[in-house]
Amino acid sequence: MFDPPIDLSSLPGYQTATTRPPRTAFVGRCSTKDNQDPRSSIAGQVAEASALLAPGEEFTAYFWDVESGMLGLDERSQASAEDYARLGVPVPRDGGLRELLECVERGDINRVACERIGRVARDMLASLQVEYHLLSRGVSLECANEPRGGMTSGRLELRRTSQVRTEIYRHELVEQSMRGQRQHAANGYRHGQPCYGYIAVVDPDAPATANRFGGGRPKMRLTLHPDRRRADTVVEVFRLRRDQRMGDGEIARVLAGDLDRHPLADGQLLWAARRVRRMLAQPKYSGYQVFNRRAARTNRGRANPIADWVWSREQAHPAIVTLQEWYETQLVTAQMRERQAPGWDRVHEAAAQRGLQVATVRQSDTHVLYEAGGRQFVLPRGDLPAAVADQVIALLEADT
Repeated sequence: MFDPPIDLSSLPGYQTATTRPPRTAFVGRCSTKDNQDPRSSIAGQVAEASALLAPGEEFTAYFWDVESGMLGLDERSQASAEDYARLGVPVPRDGGLRELLECVERGDINRVACERIGRVARDMLASLQVEYHLLSRGVSLECANEPRGGMTSGRLELRRTSQVRTEIYRHELVEQSMRGQRQHAANGYRHGQPCYGYIAVVDPDAPATANRFGGGRPKMRLTLHPDRRRADTVVEVFRLRRDQRMGDGEIARVLAGDLDRHPLADGQLLWAARRVRRMLAQPKYSGYQVFNRRAARTNRGRANPIADWVWSREQAHPAIVTLQEWYETQLVTAQMRERQAPGWDRVHEAAAQRGLQVATVRQSDTHVLYEAGGRQFVLPRGDLPAAVADQVIALLEADT
């Protein structure tokens, strides 16, 4: 209906647009192998996405991951090729989402097809980032569950609605998972790796669990490590902080000076101030199971407020220190840190940005010896003037 009134096909340059041959890549994802069977899921997604191919066309490449869709783009596609080979998925794999984006940068493909937008990512921001990245490079992203033909606005409305639903579903999964983990901790079952002085054992009285494939992970509790010296070491660490007010680095040196009494943990090369700091803050030594001390997926794993911790309803494993001793130790630690004035906030922030820890080695009534990045420096106790803070930050920058 918009043709010219006369035939212009004989004019030079009339037909300048050339259609590039389709080079379509498949992108897919399923959750971890404990939640979904990747062999059937990925193959099923390929079958659905194949409806977008022209007759006789085949996918140029296959990019798929078996991991949570809640991960950020920089966290995707971390597993090795050997890990994927062991899954036995009957679909070739040229990489994951990260490799797909690299392939787009090279201009190797001009179209990407998937079963539905949630297979790209469950997080709406991540899926929008991928979509924008592809479109800005002239690569279309098509979903098999979306209508073909018609106006772009209709397809866009359906896709954005799907992304919203996927985002809501993602939050529902997180809420349900957190609810289960809170109850898991409240019942005294182990979370994470056993801390120094404990080992994890299967609870024979725990109710049987099973996932959709029949085999579930057993519920475990903490018990004392067979080497009693480890529990004694924990007691000594708390005593040195609570009674003698030693710094983290100084306590580490005391432990390192007598490894016969204070053995290293498996795989541990030395006693470090960072490990001592973690031990002193660990409430599980009081015999209670504690969950949600750190934000695993948000806030870069930083510590959560104590009010947000989840404690077991009663003591769940043998205590190494009493709850009162743990509490008093936290008060001493807080008092020692309060001596560091606001100038220290800048120093600690600068150190954290460079992956360093400023640890107290030892102290006197007037001065404190600190260590960061393998270098030691002495500063007077009390307030840290801005000029001195600038010098310390410059020292940290020089080390990195």
